[in-house]
Amino acid sequence: MRLLLDTQCWLWWFSQPEKLNENAIEKIADETNEIWFSVASVWEMEIKVSIGNLPLPETINDYVSTRMTQLAARSLEINASHALQVATLPLHHRDPFDRMLVAQAQIEDMILVSADSIFNQYEVTLLWAAN
Repeated sequence: MRLLLDTQCWLWWFSQPEKLNENAIEKIADETNEIWFSVASVWEMEIKVSIGNLPLPETINDYVSTRMTQLAARSLEINASHALQVATLPLHHRDPFDRMLVAQAQIEDMILVSADSIFNQYEVTLLWAAN
């Protein structure tokens, strides 16, 4: 299984795992599954850190790199096909980071792990993560 964690679930995994449901925890912890984290989420986190909406215990560079290693996660870069796919998505909402995650999950045939119900409106395989 190829799992693409959204930003919120990524943060919960490390700081508030009790917010994740049992099924999501099992799937993320299962070493036979591939865990992916999008550059779009890193970008989103950096913006939130820079405006003071996301306090982290260390610099974002250290935070992301150490946690990528801890989770054995792979980085999902943004490419042209992802950007072009975003343009084809219906405008259920305008969050560019969420829209990029949908496009990446579609193009890369990944399961999007999220607790955001907005993703139910898109044609994407979703693993519901909220408790």
